[in-house]
Formats: sequence, structure tokens, C-alpha cells
Amino acid sequence: MSRPALTAALLASLALSGTALLGHAQAGGGGGRAPEVCRADYVRPSFARLEADLASARARWAAQHIRAYSYDFSQVAAPARFPAVRVTVRPGAAPVTAVLPGEEGEPAAQAGVTVEARFRQVAQALVSWRGQPCPEVRVTYDRATGVPQSFYGGSGLANIADGFGEWRMTNFTRP
Repeated sequence: MSRPALTAALLASLALSGTALLGHAQAGGGGGRAPEVCRADYVRPSFARLEADLASARARWAAQHIRAYSYDFSQVAAPARFPAVRVTVRPGAAPVTAVLPGEEGEPAAQAGVTVEARFRQVAQALVSWRGQPCPEVRVTYDRATGVPQSFYGGSGLANIADGFGEWRMTNFTRP
């Protein structure tokens, strides 16, 4: 598979896109769909709480008036792991992305964005995952700055082992 085709396929499975292919198993014999059954231990996330947390984090971030910063970003779009990168944001310039030492490969397409863009990605993912059967969504934010620190989106469907994606933002620094 070509690099662009592989990247497109991985991004399609990424939770942030909200179009993760959650796979519907075919029922034996009849060719119909098997019922979408959640794992026995599945607990549906509170999307109202997730959206309230996002709004609160956005407000904390806006109150900081931070315009220049850097952070490390790592991402998995099952089954691929993209190289970790350092993202540097400066006013009036596009974010700069550099692969961290010891990492190899091309960064994920979603790697080099501002914190504001990361908030938009989370908001879009929440809308998309809300309508999925058995969604699993977890997001964490820095208590002081509101910076998104992690996102996980996956499926709580029984008998599914893929269709998840996650990212982490670490080492947030200001010049």
C-alpha cells in the first residue's frame, strides 16, 4: 500500500475523525448484521460531562492569553503508532513540527496544530462518537492552563479489537 493510501486508511480509523470503522460482524448463514452488543463491563460515557469539561478547558486556555508555546505530541491510530513530535507555535506563523530524537517516520497529519485546533478536534470527535454504538471516549486537560493532555476514542462493542485512536500532549512549555 502506498504511503498516502496507508495514511488515509489509518486516519479513517482514528477516533478523532469520528468515522472510525467499528466493524459490524456478519451473522452466520443469513448474511444479515449481527446485533451491536456492548461488552458486559461497558459503561457509556457522559457526553454532557465531556462537553462541559471541554468548555471549561477552553475557558481556562482563553484566560491564559498564551500565544507562543511548544508541546510534544504522540498519536496511535490502531494498529499504527506515529512518531512523537515537538510542535512549536508562534504568533503569526504556522506551527512547526519536528520529529523527536529516536523517532522515525512521518508525523501524523493531525500532529502540528495549535491548542485551539486541538480543542476543535475534540469537539468534532465528541459529536461523531456520540452517535456510535458503545463509544468509549476519555479526555484529560491540564487543570491550570486547560491544555488538552490526552484523548482516547474507541469502541466498547463486544468482540472488537480495533477501531481506536489516541493522542497525548506532554511537555507543554512557554518560551
